[in-house]
Amino acid sequence: QPPTMDSASKENADAPPLLDHLPGESVRVIAQMVGIENLSDDVARALAPDVEYRLREVIQDAVKFMRHSKRTELSTEDVNSSLKLRNVEALYGFP
Repeated sequence: QPPTMDSASKENADAPPLLDHLPGESVRVIAQMVGIENLSDDVARALAPDVEYRLREVIQDAVKFMRHSKRTELSTEDVNSSLKLRNVEALYGFP
């Protein structure tokens, strides 16, 4: 018989919770990495949904590039192609 919601939640009780959103703290850390030192918690929380939305768009497009190339492994070139599609400079490393 297929698992029910009740049995699935019992099976995964010890598993860490899945992230369904980008925490505001992550936005603050990213802002600090690019030189924005004084981003308030309120602003970080307000920006988080938009950052998450944009990130999902880029990853979804990257997966399309991967599938179009008949591959099963996502590459940095797929992500760079996705960024280029959105007129964003390609990434060449991360500090």
